[in-house]
Amino acid sequence: MEEVCMRNTKAILLALMIAGMVIASGCMGEGTTTGSPSPTTSSQPSTTQPETTTTQEPSTWEMKAVWSADTTGIPFMDMSPDGSLSAAIDWNRGLLYLVKPDGSNTTLNLRRNSGEIGPVVSSIAVVGDQAWVLASYGGFAGIRIFSWNGFVGEERHGGAGAVADYMLRSPSGNHLCYLVTVSPTEQELHCDGEKITLTPDDYDLKSISDSGLVVLSEKERAFVFKDGERILTFNTSRVIAYRDKLLVSEDGKLKVFSGEGKLLAEGSYPFDQTVLLKWTLIPTGRYLLWHEPLGDTHVLTWNLTEVKVLPGFPYFANENFAVTAKDGVIHCYSLGDFHEVFSVKIPGDSLGYIKLSDDGKVMLISGETGNFWLYRAENVMFKYDENQSNGQGGEAE
Repeated sequence: MEEVCMRNTKAILLALMIAGMVIASGCMGEGTTTGSPSPTTSSQPSTTQPETTTTQEPSTWEMKAVWSADTTGIPFMDMSPDGSLSAAIDWNRGLLYLVKPDGSNTTLNLRRNSGEIGPVVSSIAVVGDQAWVLASYGGFAGIRIFSWNGFVGEERHGGAGAVADYMLRSPSGNHLCYLVTVSPTEQELHCDGEKITLTPDDYDLKSISDSGLVVLSEKERAFVFKDGERILTFNTSRVIAYRDKLLVSEDGKLKVFSGEGKLLAEGSYPFDQTVLLKWTLIPTGRYLLWHEPLGDTHVLTWNLTEVKVLPGFPYFANENFAVTAKDGVIHCYSLGDFHEVFSVKIPGDSLGYIKLSDDGKVMLISGETGNFWLYRAENVMFKYDENQSNGQGGEAE
């Protein structure tokens, strides 16, 4: 009976999440709340920034829609960093779409046979040339792995009544963690093949970095793990890991910590999560993108100096580009010099998630309650080159 209740409770929470998406339309990035003080530190803020990356030569292009799918439900999706494979879930029908940059695609059923109960999907991640789907599959909770040619394998945890909670991969894809509830009093965190048992069963997976920092929250506390060991605790649930740094929102402040808990910088930029679990702060190697409640996106250095304001809410950023949206238009900006690389009218009635490839040439979009679109760059115009005899920029398809 406890297992049935647990599963029903999780199902109700998922239903509330879907309902909340509609309410959230147009209200992304509202004011944040703050938690209690974090681990003690008296270090003075430092101007040292994380390692930066060199962006590609500035250019502009158009984006052409090459694929779309009409779906309903929670719009789970992911894209490989190089854009070579996109994956999206038809949540209500239990289908997986795999799409290549040219728009070619395949549709796979998440059920292994016609008699199996439809899975309750909670996350998806693209790992290399595979899609990992975390779901509650009726008799267990866990991962089913699919390639372009179909089912590859699965990882089962718990039994009937076990619930799949959440899964995240690090930005580069070199680390992946997922959380499952295996009993009414126990959860399991699986990271890169290693298992950590957690009690009680009300933890949330918040963030994972390319250096292997993993952040879990439990009520208004956050716990940072590295190599299977808990290394830090914060008295707020609003913590993001990026490379070897931690971004913490508490007491109306944004605080930047080292992975060892040393305070590096702080400023008046508190952040939180929206209904679709999008953070109102996105870190990159060079900048932090912070959304002002009911306002626009402020570009900050890692020592929290403002350098630019971009329109709207920050939906995505990688090391080269920032993607925001405002007044029905998606804007992509170069993080090298902040020129606008492209803009696209939001294709549906709402905007849920955005993923952009590292080179900015492939973009996957969802609505808040379903529907997906894949775009690919065309008419690429390169930066003016003084060495060209005709004085014109190059063009490529």
